[in-house]
Amino acid sequence: MMDIQRLRNLTTGILHTDIGHVYEDIEAVTGKNGLMTHMIPNMLKAIEPWLKENVTDERYWNKVFDTEHQGEYSLPQPSESERDLMIQRFQAMPDPLLSQFT
Repeated sequence: MMDIQRLRNLTTGILHTDIGHVYEDIEAVTGKNGLMTHMIPNMLKAIEPWLKENVTDERYWNKVFDTEHQGEYSLPQPSESERDLMIQRFQAMPDPLLSQFT
Protein backbone atom coordinates (compact mmCIF):
# COMPACT_ATOMS: atom_id res chain seq x y z
CA MET A 1 0.00 0.00 0.00
CA MET A 2 1.18 3.51 -0.78
CA ASP A 3 -0.04 6.79 0.61
CA ILE A 4 -1.96 8.59 -2.14
CA GLN A 5 -0.17 11.89 -1.54
CA ARG A 6 3.19 10.14 -1.94
CA LEU A 7 1.97 8.48 -5.13
CA ARG A 8 0.85 11.88 -6.44
CA ASN A 9 4.46 13.06 -6.00
CA LEU A 10 5.40 10.52 -8.68
CA THR A 11 2.41 10.86 -10.99
CA THR A 12 1.87 14.63 -11.06
CA GLY A 13 5.47 15.78 -10.73
CA ILE A 14 4.25 18.15 -8.01
CA LEU A 15 5.55 17.73 -4.48
CA HIS A 16 2.67 16.77 -2.18
CA THR A 17 4.78 15.48 0.74
CA ASP A 18 8.36 15.58 1.98
CA ILE A 19 11.05 15.43 -0.73
CA GLY A 20 12.56 12.46 1.08
CA HIS A 21 9.47 10.46 0.11
CA VAL A 22 10.27 11.01 -3.58
CA TYR A 23 13.71 9.45 -3.12
CA GLU A 24 12.33 6.56 -1.04
CA ASP A 25 9.46 5.81 -3.40
CA ILE A 26 11.50 5.92 -6.62
CA GLU A 27 14.04 3.61 -4.97
CA ALA A 28 11.22 1.28 -3.84
CA VAL A 29 9.73 1.13 -7.35
CA THR A 30 13.06 0.62 -9.14
CA GLY A 31 14.69 -1.54 -6.48
CA LYS A 32 17.81 0.64 -6.77
CA ASN A 33 19.37 2.72 -4.00
CA GLY A 34 21.56 5.79 -4.32
CA LEU A 35 19.20 8.11 -6.19
CA MET A 36 20.64 11.63 -6.52
CA THR A 37 18.73 14.86 -7.00
CA HIS A 38 19.78 15.40 -10.61
CA MET A 39 18.46 11.92 -11.46
CA ILE A 40 14.88 12.50 -10.28
CA PRO A 41 13.36 14.04 -13.45
CA ASN A 42 14.69 11.32 -15.75
CA MET A 43 13.87 8.58 -13.26
CA LEU A 44 10.27 9.81 -13.07
CA LYS A 45 10.10 9.60 -16.88
CA ALA A 46 11.60 6.11 -16.78
CA ILE A 47 9.05 4.75 -14.31
CA GLU A 48 6.05 6.59 -15.79
CA PRO A 49 4.99 3.85 -18.27
CA TRP A 50 4.88 1.29 -15.45
CA LEU A 51 3.02 3.70 -13.19
CA LYS A 52 0.48 4.44 -15.94
CA GLU A 53 -0.17 0.71 -16.34
CA ASN A 54 -0.78 0.34 -12.62
CA VAL A 55 -2.40 3.68 -11.73
CA THR A 56 -5.22 4.15 -14.22
CA ASP A 57 -7.42 6.70 -12.42
CA GLU A 58 -6.94 10.01 -14.29
CA ARG A 59 -7.08 11.96 -11.03
CA TYR A 60 -3.52 10.79 -10.32
CA TRP A 61 -2.28 12.28 -13.60
CA ASN A 62 -4.04 15.67 -13.54
CA LYS A 63 -0.90 17.75 -12.77
CA VAL A 64 -2.78 19.50 -9.95
CA PHE A 65 -1.68 20.07 -6.35
CA ASP A 66 -4.51 18.29 -4.51
CA THR A 67 -4.16 17.77 -0.76
CA GLU A 68 -7.72 16.45 -0.51
CA HIS A 69 -6.89 13.30 -2.49
CA GLN A 70 -6.20 11.09 0.53
CA GLY A 71 -5.98 7.44 1.47
CA GLU A 72 -3.95 4.43 0.44
CA TYR A 73 -3.36 2.96 -3.03
CA SER A 74 -2.60 -0.70 -3.65
CA LEU A 75 0.46 -0.30 -5.87
CA PRO A 76 1.94 -3.67 -6.87
CA GLN A 77 5.62 -4.51 -6.65
CA PRO A 78 7.28 -4.35 -10.09
CA SER A 79 8.76 -7.56 -11.44
CA GLU A 80 12.49 -7.77 -12.05
CA SER A 81 11.94 -7.51 -15.81
CA GLU A 82 9.79 -4.39 -15.31
CA ARG A 83 12.51 -2.89 -13.12
CA ASP A 84 15.16 -3.75 -15.70
CA LEU A 85 13.10 -1.94 -18.35
CA MET A 86 12.83 1.14 -16.11
CA ILE A 87 16.60 1.24 -15.69
CA GLN A 88 17.15 0.72 -19.44
CA ARG A 89 14.86 3.67 -20.19
CA PHE A 90 16.70 5.77 -17.62
CA GLN A 91 20.13 4.87 -18.99
CA ALA A 92 19.04 5.77 -22.53
CA MET A 93 18.24 9.35 -21.48
CA PRO A 94 20.82 12.13 -21.69
CA ASP A 95 22.68 12.85 -18.46
CA PRO A 96 21.44 16.28 -17.32
CA LEU A 97 24.83 17.11 -15.81
CA LEU A 98 26.81 16.28 -18.94
CA SER A 99 24.38 17.85 -21.39
CA GLN A 100 24.86 21.31 -19.89
CA PHE A 101 28.51 21.28 -21.00
CA THR A 102 28.06 20.12 -24.59
